[in-house]
Amino acid sequence: MRQYRCGVHWLSLVVDGPKGQAFTIYDLFFKDLFGELQGMGHGGRGFDEIWYSLLGFKVYVNPSQGEKQYFHFEMPGQACELIPWGTFQGLEDVLRNNFADHYHYSRLDFAFDEMPFTPQEVEEAITAGKVRSLAKRKSLDIRQSPFEAKDNGEIGTYTVYFGSRQSERMIRVYNRRGFTRLEFEMKRKRADLVAKQIFRESDSSEAFSIVLSHVRDYVNFDAEWWEEFVTGIGRAWATVTTPREITEESITTWLTHQVAASLSVIHDLHPDQFVNKLIASGRGKRHKVKKYKLLLSSRDDRGTNRKEQDND
Repeated sequence: MRQYRCGVHWLSLVVDGPKGQAFTIYDLFFKDLFGELQGMGHGGRGFDEIWYSLLGFKVYVNPSQGEKQYFHFEMPGQACELIPWGTFQGLEDVLRNNFADHYHYSRLDFAFDEMPFTPQEVEEAITAGKVRSLAKRKSLDIRQSPFEAKDNGEIGTYTVYFGSRQSERMIRVYNRRGFTRLEFEMKRKRADLVAKQIFRESDSSEAFSIVLSHVRDYVNFDAEWWEEFVTGIGRAWATVTTPREITEESITTWLTHQVAASLSVIHDLHPDQFVNKLIASGRGKRHKVKKYKLLLSSRDDRGTNRKEQDND
């Protein structure tokens, strides 16, 4: 029986409570992984303040309207992939025992990797009517980028969307990572239902069958490749890197591919201290880029930024 890697790829949740409780929860479960929260200096999405950390992790606090206090956590895909399953379980346990009916998950994306089919096969099955789904065929949307490079270096990416973005459920099937990934996006009541089911399981492998049952409730294909998938078993993503390492690697990769050649030419034309002057100039400008501040912050001075803003 074939194994498929799977895991949470996006998570949003809303909790009733004051701003300070948001920071307490973040520090308890996420600070060691993503670093100290930094204020963005502005609000958005109905909140007066947005705080962020590495890989786009965001915490929204101080609602702009009404007297009710609540906060919103948003964990995008790359961040979710690095969060250990035990952290999700611990978070759910704390929320369930301390906030009871005063929290809910507003979005949950769950991804299945290395699928035994291609996005094109999914498109063909939908077009041919070999699908049973609550989604309408007119919601089928294809995004093709023939010259975009996949993560494995191959050229050409293909993405199939099926379902309405306004509904509680939809699927995405794409090959941008070099293999086929199936993502099941859930919102509102569906997200809350499924998230609470999977995070209360002690064994992360149970999440595969739980989410798969919800996928099949939404869509089923009449195809051998689909039967091969639904009869498989899941295994959780293995976390081997940290958010800080990924951010550093992305900067290094960009420098290597986009800057190194030009820099070498300028250095050869003006070798006298040019690189040192360039670095000195960069130090004076890097405060404008928030992720650099996060990378450079040490464990000793973390918290200074948040405490200063809290005291304003």
